[in-house]
Formats: sequence, C-alpha cells, structure tokens
Amino acid sequence: MSVQLVVFELDNKEYGIDVLAVNGILRARKYKVQNLPGTDKSIEGMINLRGNVNYIFNLRTKFDLINKEISNESKFIMLNVNESATGCLVDEVTDIVKLKDEEVQLVPSFLSVGNENFITGIGKLEDRMIIILDPQKMFAQEYANLQDVAVK
Repeated sequence: MSVQLVVFELDNKEYGIDVLAVNGILRARKYKVQNLPGTDKSIEGMINLRGNVNYIFNLRTKFDLINKEISNESKFIMLNVNESATGCLVDEVTDIVKLKDEEVQLVPSFLSVGNENFITGIGKLEDRMIIILDPQKMFAQEYANLQDVAVK
C-alpha cells in the first residue's frame, strides 16, 4: 500500500494532501476572492468557479503563520471536503509524490490530543519531511461555523 500526495509549501515547509481528495489546482491570482463577513479568520472568502460558490481557506492564517500577499506562485488547491468543493490558499504547489508505507511515520499519540489534530503522518522522502494533512479534519471547525452563519 502507498499514498500519493500533492505537496505544497507554506513558510518553506512542505505539506501534503492525499491526491484522491484534490479536485484541481488553480492559480490564485486568476480569481477574485470575495470576503465573507462574520466568518472565521481562516476563511479567506469565496470564489465563483464554473458557476459554483467555492469557499477558500487561508492555510497561513489557519496555521498561525505571518500573512503574505498572493503572489504568482500562490495556488488554490481545490478539495472535495464535506460534500463541497473547498479551496486552500497555499504559497506554492511543488510536487506530486508517491510514498510507500515505510516512508510514512504515523503521528504519535501525544500530538493527537482532541479533535483538532489534522496531521495524519510525516512523509520521509530522502532528506525531506512532508507533513501529511487530513482535509476533512482540518476544516471541520470552520464548516461547523459556516453552518451556524448560514442558519442565522
């Protein structure tokens, strides 16, 4: 068994999401992001993609990193999360890699406290370490908050 990941950078660190969860990769500069007042800070806003509203999450904000202007390398990684297309704003998509089971180390239990943990493992590829993320868990809280806003 192996896992194939879309690898991206935030603050010069590598993260990966299972390619099966990825619906596409878009150049962030090509889309106008409309803000959503009253929502979580990690929600950058929404875009109109092929006639559908897609929510965009800023992973720099989500991971408490210094905010950065959208550059030519910035991308939206479009994901299938919670039965809707969701985008993640990342600094740059760098790679697609395939890891064997022995190249993935599971996260120790002391890092898995509560429901907040969305890191599923660490990929080890030569001298690289790739933090593997679970998009369903990563956006669970924001989607719950968006549902609350929609109900009000």
